[in-house]
Amino acid sequence: MKKIILKISGIVLSMTILATTAFADDIPPSGTMPISKIVANIYAQGYGGINEVKYDDGVYKAKVINKDGQEQNLYIDPTTGTVPAQKSKVKQINMIQAIKNVPKDRCKTITKIENSNGAFKVECLDSNNQEVNVVIDAISGKVSQVRYDD
Repeated sequence: MKKIILKISGIVLSMTILATTAFADDIPPSGTMPISKIVANIYAQGYGGINEVKYDDGVYKAKVINKDGQEQNLYIDPTTGTVPAQKSKVKQINMIQAIKNVPKDRCKTITKIENSNGAFKVECLDSNNQEVNVVIDAISGKVSQVRYDD
C-alpha cells in the first residue's frame, strides 16, 4: 500500500513540476510593462478595439480591430511596450460608386460589371444599342478607358 501511495505521490509531484514549467512562459517577468500600459499604447496607435491581450511565450499578444474594421494580431515587445503602427490598406471604391461614375452620355444600359485587378470593367449599351466597354480605376474612381466594340 505504501508503494502505491509513493508512486501516486511521485506522479502528482512530477505533474506539478511540469505544469509549473509550462505556465512559466505565461507569467511576465519583472521589468515588463504592465498590461494596462500595453492596452493604453494599443489605443494610442489608433486601433478601434481590443478583443484580447495576453502575455505568452515572452511577448504580449493582442487581437485588435484595425482601421479597416478587421481583426489583426499584434506581437508587442514586453519591455518597451512598442505597438506596431497600423498599416493602412488602400481603400477602393465599391461597385455602387463605380456605377455612378459610368459616363451617362456613353452608357444607357449597363449589362455587366466586374472588379478585376484594381479596375471595374463595365459592359454597357449606348442609346443606339451599340456595345461599349468602360474601365474605371478602383482606387480613384476615374474613368480610364471608353471603347466601342466593333
